[in-house]
Amino acid sequence: MLTQSILCLAAQELVSVQSRYAKRGITISHAALCGAKKFIEWQHYPSNDLIDSESGYEVYYHAHSASEMAKGEHGHFHLFKRSTIQSNHFFHLIGIALDHKGMPVRLFTTNQWVTGERWMNAQKVQEAMQNFDISVKGPLGPLGRWVSALTKLFYVEIRALIVARDKKITALASKDDDKNLILENRNYHVLTELKIDFMDRLAEHLFVETKKELR
Repeated sequence: MLTQSILCLAAQELVSVQSRYAKRGITISHAALCGAKKFIEWQHYPSNDLIDSESGYEVYYHAHSASEMAKGEHGHFHLFKRSTIQSNHFFHLIGIALDHKGMPVRLFTTNQWVTGERWMNAQKVQEAMQNFDISVKGPLGPLGRWVSALTKLFYVEIRALIVARDKKITALASKDDDKNLILENRNYHVLTELKIDFMDRLAEHLFVETKKELR
């Protein structure tokens, strides 16, 4: 379980990264586009994904066609854990949707066919999610720290969504439709989702840290 001090540090990191971008007139969503002049539907940003080769954690940002995007959303991050031994073995952790101001507004899980992942049960995904920390050098380093901090600040919600994801798959699977058929059924795209209040969560943990300093 994440301690209060870890949550406070995560909130501080999020504010720090966003503040540095803001001074340059950049939002998180703009930073994720890596300077691209056009935001092309379905294309990955960065083009080769943001990858931590040592840990196997991976992130990319993209958007679907306008008709498939949730109202008010600009795009979303997909987070993965890839095997450092067999690079073609990977599994999806969580999706993080941003609005047009670059603020996270929704968390979601997806069905297996969406990303072509190697399906892992909730326990395995939770373990990878709890340790999520993508470390990359260069101009995208701050973006990696921001995503990593966000997973800490909303870990409880992410964990609940992952557990609910598996329960939904189990509920959908029947005597006629086994689990594997459900995982490849294109009628089921987003399995679980949750709207989040980013600013409220930030204020909650920054305020806690400020109170400690005043004692």
